[in-house]
Amino acid sequence: MKRAVIPHIGGAVGIIDTVKDVAVLVQKADNIDLVKHVLALQTQVQEMLDENRALKVRIQEIEKLLTFAKTLKFQAPFYLAKNDNIPLCARCWEVNKRAVHLVSVYKGTRDDRWDCPECKYKYPIVH
Repeated sequence: MKRAVIPHIGGAVGIIDTVKDVAVLVQKADNIDLVKHVLALQTQVQEMLDENRALKVRIQEIEKLLTFAKTLKFQAPFYLAKNDNIPLCARCWEVNKRAVHLVSVYKGTRDDRWDCPECKYKYPIVH
């Protein structure tokens, strides 16, 4: 029996194409059990590739978050981002790593404060 040579092709597309080529060869061999195993392998490879893509996206998100975190400066009681004069909620950042701008309420009065629209925490301004 002549052996089929399957060239190695790098990357996800290469892996999928190789598995598909193997599936075609196995179907020609007319072995039902072998076909079932190759189809299961094809499904597992696809799942691994999907997980790999999701992990790469997650890594990019974390790298972006770390880059942003380096621009933050804690100025009690909240955080300030570089080149941004609107404070960020310390609770939202420290608990959820969410950069939520505070909203100025009652500005110019004795009840002047910053409110977080997300967690509803109120930061009174001490005059």
